[in-house]
Amino acid sequence: MKFTERVTKAIMFFEWLLAGIIIVAVIGEGTMLVFKLVDYIVARELTEKFQVFLSNALLYIIGLEVALMLIKHDSMLIIDIMIYAVARKMIIQNVAIWEILIGVIAILILYYLKCYGVSCRFFPPLRKDREQKDGEQ
Repeated sequence: MKFTERVTKAIMFFEWLLAGIIIVAVIGEGTMLVFKLVDYIVARELTEKFQVFLSNALLYIIGLEVALMLIKHDSMLIIDIMIYAVARKMIIQNVAIWEILIGVIAILILYYLKCYGVSCRFFPPLRKDREQKDGEQ
């Protein structure tokens, strides 16, 4: 086996390991988040603590998307992560109305790129996409 192949396999192993660690951490933190939510409901503090709960939940979603990106190596997942990050910032932080408008425009652009533009213009097609196109011709 060549040196570059060994390095590639080692990198892929560490990516899978990191993805596994992220998934385990999100599951653990998500479980604790559910218990905190129950405590908020019992103590009738849900209204005051909902922003903290939502912030943590969206952060865990972003963590899972990063883990998925490390496992699948799909360039479209980057756009999903960016959409979640912009949405989290808009929802959680107290921002001015013009910042919300910029966030909405950014999400619209990201959705447009995800649905219509990115797969064929900016990123090279995946191997399986190339094989399907070659098979059709």
